[in-house]
Amino acid sequence: MNGDEGQIKAKRDAAARARRLAAGVTQDEIRRRMIRFADDLDAEADALQASIRIPAAAPQVTQMQMQVQQGPPTKDDPKDPKA
Repeated sequence: MNGDEGQIKAKRDAAARARRLAAGVTQDEIRRRMIRFADDLDAEADALQASIRIPAAAPQVTQMQMQVQQGPPTKDDPKDPKA
C-alpha cells in the first residue's frame, strides 16, 4: 500500500468513525456537523482516489486438472503376467 492509498483508507476510516460517534450524540447541531465532517472526509478520499490510479486486483483464474484413475488390468491384458 503506498502513501496515497494509506491516506484514502485513513480518511474513510475517520469518516466511518465520525458517523458512529454521531449516532450517539443527542444534540442535533453537533450530530449534523459530525456527519458533514464525515461527508467531507469521504469527498476528500474520493478526490484523492480519482487523482491516482489504484491498480485493480489481479483477476482470479480457476483451472481444473483432470486426473485419470487407473483401474485393475483386464484379464486379456498382454502386460499382465497373471492372465
